[in-house]
Amino acid sequence: MGIFAKPNIEKMKVNKDVRGLIKALGYKKEASIRRDAAEALRDVSDERAVGPLIQALQDEERAVQHQAAWALGEIGDAGAVEPLIEALKMKRGWFGAVWALGEIGDTRAVEPLIKALKDEDDFVRRAAAEALGKIINARATESLIEALQDKDEVVRWRAAEALGKIRDERAVEPLIQALKDEELRVRNRASEALVTIGEPAVETLIQALKDEDSRVRQKAAEAFVGKIIDERAVKPLIQTLKDEDEGVRKKAKEALCIFPVSVQLVQALNDRDDLIRAGVEEVVAHKGNIAENIRVFAKILEGNDVDVSGKRSLMRILQKIPGMLKTLDTYKIPPLGTEAGNDD
Repeated sequence: MGIFAKPNIEKMKVNKDVRGLIKALGYKKEASIRRDAAEALRDVSDERAVGPLIQALQDEERAVQHQAAWALGEIGDAGAVEPLIEALKMKRGWFGAVWALGEIGDTRAVEPLIKALKDEDDFVRRAAAEALGKIINARATESLIEALQDKDEVVRWRAAEALGKIRDERAVEPLIQALKDEELRVRNRASEALVTIGEPAVETLIQALKDEDSRVRQKAAEAFVGKIIDERAVKPLIQTLKDEDEGVRKKAKEALCIFPVSVQLVQALNDRDDLIRAGVEEVVAHKGNIAENIRVFAKILEGNDVDVSGKRSLMRILQKIPGMLKTLDTYKIPPLGTEAGNDD
């Protein structure tokens, strides 16, 4: 390349010519060359470029600043944290700086990123919420809870996602409230976050099964579908089978199908509510087709935890499953109509 020749960024990138790309970062004649050089260094991701890229954060062109910040985030060198924080404060390539700080994951960036959650630019707030979810530090909890009320839906769902990763119990109630958000993605992320938080969220989720908002009840029930398995939720989920909303009932049923067989479930076969009985019958029939549940059903039929009427109802359902009576016979369980099925 001649001394005055325009740098061939694509060729340098293909050849992984780090020295050539670093030199191109200082090409004064054309900002697009400096921008493309920074972008290429992002793809090459070589630590030798950290110092020159830090210098490029002060380039007069914003596009160069952004690309330099993104490249530093991709390289992931902790030495870039303070310069990136400074760039964020000075609003030099600040969107890229926010992203880069999240990629590097250094806790020194938590406070600056919390401040970025208040930025007037939607894209900066979005990037800040995402970055805090990558750093995972409880200092960000309160600010992320506030961000659940942001006017931008992407900020809200990213804040919910971040809170799920941080797993701070303080976020449980605000996340329950986020289940009422008008945007489906926000509700989904809030539900997923509650599942990730896990056991500390169980009692609040159980209470949410009675919320006046059907969207909240449905998401609360959905949280128990193969995600949170806690026996405290069995009775509330059974009661949810009579919910006025079909979607809520469906999720409660799906959850109970995954929960272990329990005495509470069998007893509910004789509940006074038609919807509960019908729902529980479907759940029991589903469980009866799973071999590992047979021993549990047999134990219930042999024991004294369920009354005769409950045992009769259980046997009535099980006998509809092909081969079930023969299977139960191996456990010496009397068939329907004898002791287990006769309450005279």
